[in-house]
Amino acid sequence: MKLNALVLGCMLGFSSVHAANQHIHPQANAAEPSAQWAGSCEIEIINRSFSDVRVFGIFDDGVPLEPFNVYSFELPHYISLFYDGYCHRGMELDIDTFSGRHLFGEYVRAGMTVDIRYEMNQAKALLRAS
Repeated sequence: MKLNALVLGCMLGFSSVHAANQHIHPQANAAEPSAQWAGSCEIEIINRSFSDVRVFGIFDDGVPLEPFNVYSFELPHYISLFYDGYCHRGMELDIDTFSGRHLFGEYVRAGMTVDIRYEMNQAKALLRAS
């Protein structure tokens, strides 16, 4: 019985962590399973640098992404591109450090990862396939 409670607690903990790191279109139905578990219909953002960053963006339909922070070495964040009933191609993303330094600004397709690393004594953002 105690083992079942422990397993249930772990599952709830992991699902709440994923939910906190999952960002969706403002008009998407959060209860829709595709909006929560989009898989290849999402953009992953990983911060492996010593700088905390702020992520901004604009979806394909011109609606702005609610800005969010990705702290140094925090778990990856995911932006779902599933809204209006289908998977969209990508979105315009901008990433700045808290000190105001612009790290990244370009169109990112679904299934890509923005990897923020610490290289040559500064944070640098690289785009790669997931």
